[in-house]
Amino acid sequence: MNQEPQKETNPAPKPYEDRPVGCPPAPDLSAMTKEGLDERRATVGRLKELVGKAEKGTKEAVPEIRKILCANPDLAWRFIDLAEVTEWHLINRIFKDKDLATRETLTRQFAAMRAEIAAENPSPLERLLAERIVATWLQIQLFEGLYAMGMSKSMTLAQGEYQQKRLDRAYKWHMAAIRTLS
Repeated sequence: MNQEPQKETNPAPKPYEDRPVGCPPAPDLSAMTKEGLDERRATVGRLKELVGKAEKGTKEAVPEIRKILCANPDLAWRFIDLAEVTEWHLINRIFKDKDLATRETLTRQFAAMRAEIAAENPSPLERLLAERIVATWLQIQLFEGLYAMGMSKSMTLAQGEYQQKRLDRAYKWHMAAIRTLS
């Protein structure tokens, strides 16, 4: 009896990719030819140059930036990832700006947390919620630390209530994101 091979109904789950939702995967640089890599470097260099001009108000740079980003959409995320910038500011609020080791360690920890929360093969919405859960968790840690520091400095009742409200609000947002994901 001739039997056709059965098609897999459950493909192997893909691992979590810690990249922003909407950001396409970057090309596999290891699979590129030397010419392809040189072209990519030249494109990135030109884009950096144009972004620098546009940041200074040069409107003529925008059409070329748009053209480069249409051809290489992953590059848009190399220059501005708002979630990453926000995470960086929160980390710097907690630790000294020059403490690069702690910043790098925390960045890796947060990436691992997002991967664990989102699990394997997450949808874009699950990835967004994993990012939100980590961000609100970080806010809770920041606000608890500020509250604890204020308690040791004879905080007024009004200051204590403000800190507690801020902490309660962050906790509420955190729990809402967790409920939505689950």
